[in-house]
Amino acid sequence: MIIMMSEKRVKRCAKRMQKILDMIGIDLRYTACLELAAQLHGFDDWHHFLERDLDAPLSLLDEDLAEADFAARDAFQMAVLQAAGLGEVARELLDRANPTGSWALQTVTTASPVAIGGNDQGRWSEDRQSSDG
Repeated sequence: MIIMMSEKRVKRCAKRMQKILDMIGIDLRYTACLELAAQLHGFDDWHHFLERDLDAPLSLLDEDLAEADFAARDAFQMAVLQAAGLGEVARELLDRANPTGSWALQTVTTASPVAIGGNDQGRWSEDRQSSDG
């Protein structure tokens, strides 16, 4: 199964996977993640990906596939991760890295604003200053 995506997207996928694996406690070099990203897209390795037909149309993202096609793609990618020795974390890695899905649809987690002592919005308001004297 070949899944055609842009080189930039596959490189970004490799970076995402490396970051996620690092958070899980698995140290994998970027070059190994590039190889894995290429394999998740159906290529033998990174060099095989670079030799792809640049005129071939890009594949649909996961969200745009029919249910059966998505299930086949998911099973293929899970098998790639299991063959790479990542069976224990394969589901989490695939779901979080989302190599062939829309990253725009993923929720971005941001730090919540933290109240710092002394930064009470009403503390220095005009009403308060006038009532203090």
